[in-house]
Amino acid sequence: MKIYIYFILLSFATTACSAQSFCDKLYSLKKQCYGFTPRKFTDEQMKAKSAELDKFWTLAMSDTIQSPGCLKQMILAETKDPYFCFDASSLLLRLDYKKQYLDVVAEGLKKSDLHDLQLETYLQMAFFLGANGQDIAPLTEKLISYPNAHVFLTMHVITLSAIDASLFLYNQMGTLKAESSLFNTIANGNSTGKHNAAVVLNLVSTPRGDSLINALMANKQLADSTQKFILKDREAFILKTACDSSINRDEFVYKLKSFPADNPENYRGFTDDIKQECSPFKLLKPEDTEVIRDARNRSLRGISDEALAEYFALTRILMTVRNQ
Repeated sequence: MKIYIYFILLSFATTACSAQSFCDKLYSLKKQCYGFTPRKFTDEQMKAKSAELDKFWTLAMSDTIQSPGCLKQMILAETKDPYFCFDASSLLLRLDYKKQYLDVVAEGLKKSDLHDLQLETYLQMAFFLGANGQDIAPLTEKLISYPNAHVFLTMHVITLSAIDASLFLYNQMGTLKAESSLFNTIANGNSTGKHNAAVVLNLVSTPRGDSLINALMANKQLADSTQKFILKDREAFILKTACDSSINRDEFVYKLKSFPADNPENYRGFTDDIKQECSPFKLLKPEDTEVIRDARNRSLRGISDEALAEYFALTRILMTVRNQ
């Protein structure tokens, strides 16, 4: 029995040493590869550095059992290397098949510096985290407060502003959480964040949000450029053309409730309804606002210009009905 217990203890000790040894190797390679600022590198320097980073990724992916725990420790402990936090979070997300480390990935993104990143990847990661139940308010506030942010969507060949990009994230939060996050940025954010958050809050179009914006404008607490932007949006988003339509209110409400359609090939979205000379939106009533809002919440299931177009179309319908 004593011999049996000895071998069990020896087995545990060997496993622990092995795990520690692998983390040590990964940490040693991290010190060699990271600790740099990408925006200070030339294209040639970054190309050479990328080859070094590949070595770190290759080692991490050689042991998918131990790597996530090692990366978790390094991300949470890191205080001086924002690019490592982002890159390691990207790697951890790839290795996290069971979605056990999503909170760590979120922490890594919080520590990142947007100046050094491809913002499309940041947006995609934050969107994924939000879809999987993580609190992405700090990540969204980080993006919307970044001056002159441009998010290029590679597959769709379109560049989004911080405002447009943030809509995908605020929509993931739900209305109440989005309101709270936007209120916080307006109250405590930098000048970029205050402007962008006020514009987004106007688009979210809720009674509480409208009340805050109206009070801020009345008390001259918004920058003139922000107020001008919001008033222009309110003019543009409230639809004025309507006429008798072949579709009645019940049919249009059903279309809202069934959005997105099961058969998208034969589906004409709300962008088409807005473009029609005769649209049935004026048939809707104030009690339909939550149906419209629910449909809009379902419009941004993925990151694309088509989804954003549907979101804006439904926002026009929502703001028009709320204005009637």
